[in-house]
Amino acid sequence: MSVRVSVEELAAWRAAQAATGRRELGAWVRAVVTEALTGRRGVPGDVPVVPLVNAAAYGQLVAAANNLNQLTRYSHEQRELHTAIQAAIEEVGRAALAVRGLGPDRATADDDEHQDVEAAR
Repeated sequence: MSVRVSVEELAAWRAAQAATGRRELGAWVRAVVTEALTGRRGVPGDVPVVPLVNAAAYGQLVAAANNLNQLTRYSHEQRELHTAIQAAIEEVGRAALAVRGLGPDRATADDDEHQDVEAAR
């Protein structure tokens, strides 16, 4: 299939494509048309793209999850919990919040509730 567009339209399409992080114009067009037809974002089978803003937080989440995995393996092999496992669980939680844009600098109602529970212990 081919589509004819003006130079101005192509420039506008490319700018919109670049804003989504898609590398191929055809993939962007399919995603836009699919969303228009179905009301759902993306195309079935798409791999979610981590926004660049969250790339560092995602890297931290991967590293924290790897640490937790190693500690879990140790715990299974030794049949006891490693002393660092609680810290690793908390690290994964913080990293997951950071990926969602909810770091320690962004207090939420859940944070207040969690602090109340911690204080009661």
